[in-house]
Amino acid sequence: MKTRKLTVLTEGGRLYGFGHLTRCLSITNCFRESGLTIDYIIDGDDTVSTIIEDQSFTLMDWLENTALFSKLKDSSFILIDSLRITRKQIKNLQNLDLEIIYIDDYKRENFLERGFIIDWTILADEKEFFFPEKEGITYLLGSQYTPIREPFKINQSKDMSDKINSIFVSFGGSDVRNMTPLVLETLAKHFPDLRKDIVIGAGFKNTQNINLFKDKNTTLVRNPNAKIMSDLMINNDIAISSGGQTLYELASLGVPTISILLVENARDDTEGWSEVGAMDYIGEFNDKNLMIRLVKSLQTLDSQVKRRKMQHAAKQYIGLNGSKKIVDAILNE
Repeated sequence: MKTRKLTVLTEGGRLYGFGHLTRCLSITNCFRESGLTIDYIIDGDDTVSTIIEDQSFTLMDWLENTALFSKLKDSSFILIDSLRITRKQIKNLQNLDLEIIYIDDYKRENFLERGFIIDWTILADEKEFFFPEKEGITYLLGSQYTPIREPFKINQSKDMSDKINSIFVSFGGSDVRNMTPLVLETLAKHFPDLRKDIVIGAGFKNTQNINLFKDKNTTLVRNPNAKIMSDLMINNDIAISSGGQTLYELASLGVPTISILLVENARDDTEGWSEVGAMDYIGEFNDKNLMIRLVKSLQTLDSQVKRRKMQHAAKQYIGLNGSKKIVDAILNE
């Protein structure tokens, strides 16, 4: 007999980063409040424990493991958040007698024949990513469905200083493009008087290089939880970050942000926030002029007026109750 249980199939760790986990956690917390038991099956390594904390999880290469189906037999729902899952694998899961919820904010190949597709990418509700839509699918599209974690749900605007005095820097849990040393070197050279809070994730392998460019105004913050991340963001005048879930959390707090594209699956997020005027997208990680653009952007954003406009734009597009909207829509359906 099936229980009121939701199983999450996702990936995370040193190789895949932690973005999928952080956004799933916000959604599953709402499902738990509605009385469901939650279990995670993660293709990754033990660094995920720093993110998932007290949640139940199993490490498994579930995409290639037939034992997965026996683990799903008592579930009522599957939440899939994976860039690597294929049409065939989704079809096999749909043969099971349970509801499938698929976060499809990159490929958008409309694989499902029934169930729920979620894409909270900024402007997803205005663009025909899933055209034509299928009758058997409920589509939850647009940034009003963004699953913001609890510490980032501050329903107020960040106070805007007259000029930039401090900078928050985060390139995810593993810094897959080794951007942190380069950015810190540039900040130390051109803006030595600014206070710099640099996030060091659990999957970082470049800490030694980062330390080479640390100055007296630099603080390295290792493996911060959601509450510490939220405090760091709100207590800095501006952020430098890569695409993905962090951009949505920065938008929810109204922190003016300079964004850099590290991976292709974050392009729509990164360019979308720039399109609505909420962030300044300065280019891809391998752009030879990237650090020149970073310096120019910081000089431009020293204007309080400019930063206020960015903050206002972000607040127009971010929703603080996205997880509840998702869960209510699914359970009511």
